[in-house]
Amino acid sequence: MTTGQSDKEALFRKEVRDWLKANLPEGWGTPKFKWPEPYTREMQTLGEEWQKKTYDAGYTGFGYPKEYGGVERPDWEIRIIREEFVRCGTPPGPYSQGPIMAGMTILHWGQEWQKKRFLPKLLSGEESWCQGFSEPDAGSDLANVKTYAVRDGDDWVVNGQKVWTSNWPFAHFGLLVVKTDLNAPRHRNLSYFIFDTSSPGFTRRPLKEMTGETAFGEMFFDNMRIPHKNLLGELGRGWYVALTGLNAERTVGVGTRITSRRGRGGADNLIDLAKRTTRYGKSIWDDPVYRQKIVQIAIEGEAQRAWGARITEMRNKKKPVDLNVSSASKNFVSESGQRAADVTQELLGAYSQVMRGSPMAVDGGDLVHTILRSRGFTIEEGTSEINRNIIAEKILGLPRDKRGE
Repeated sequence: MTTGQSDKEALFRKEVRDWLKANLPEGWGTPKFKWPEPYTREMQTLGEEWQKKTYDAGYTGFGYPKEYGGVERPDWEIRIIREEFVRCGTPPGPYSQGPIMAGMTILHWGQEWQKKRFLPKLLSGEESWCQGFSEPDAGSDLANVKTYAVRDGDDWVVNGQKVWTSNWPFAHFGLLVVKTDLNAPRHRNLSYFIFDTSSPGFTRRPLKEMTGETAFGEMFFDNMRIPHKNLLGELGRGWYVALTGLNAERTVGVGTRITSRRGRGGADNLIDLAKRTTRYGKSIWDDPVYRQKIVQIAIEGEAQRAWGARITEMRNKKKPVDLNVSSASKNFVSESGQRAADVTQELLGAYSQVMRGSPMAVDGGDLVHTILRSRGFTIEEGTSEINRNIIAEKILGLPRDKRGE
């Protein structure tokens, strides 16, 4: 029994642990379990099956009304579920922007038929999502997108390109920000649609990163048609719909995708790495300078966990999470992740240059992969600079810099 918990909590914690023991993939947590290659159909299938299994058990799908497929539980049960999932580690869900961004956007702006059609399968992992925001000449400046749509009867005809698309390979549906009025002023010229990735005129291709993976992709629209009924929110109000999605993405990054103490690069793993790494004949863990750095990572991890629990509670009680709060949260999580990666690199020393595939790679190169991947943390979900502008304006009340508008 965990210290401080009631008998009721202890019984529920045992229930979750027993379920995990019975349902985790065979060999999970041991060398017997063989991970599929990232961004392959096998990896996607693993995620889809795990998401469906947890959803059917009532262990995910929180924060959504039951009539749209949501799973309603008291806060203390959600907390225990998440603690136990973190404790033993679980397979990831499918590659999808669904739980991260699409779900809350549809819940907030969607028509009734859209909520009932898309949310249940989004939550269960049966359908995956991507989003089309950034473009070659409009990365953080979302209001400057060039992709446009022209009305043709009951359809909109879309032409343009999106880039740095997250969770792109297997998405069944996507969220799309496009210009629908070429003469309207900024922030009033955009509309927001749901599109089917099987539509004629849509193509996608990978972007290779320095990790060697293809986590991001490009999307191309060549006279692709979207039914008008797939409009999310009002015509010309896509900017405000997009802000809802970005807000959800940034707060979910803290609320449900927190880098746990046991995650790659988390404090527990850093302690383990420091203890088994020697320098000048001594364990690095004996160096008080490195112990202090690892303790700092542990403190930041606990702060993330507590802040994530607060955001989860706010969501469950239907309290709004402002964009300024999500911006501060996103910056802290992403920059803390980079600091943890920097400490990992210091501990590895010269071995931080040895990547996956080399027999000399520490832990199979997974740590080096995390170091490389961390460079993108402060770019994705809105750059740290953009988020600091939001914090400066909305929290600190500083004047807005209108140069360039």
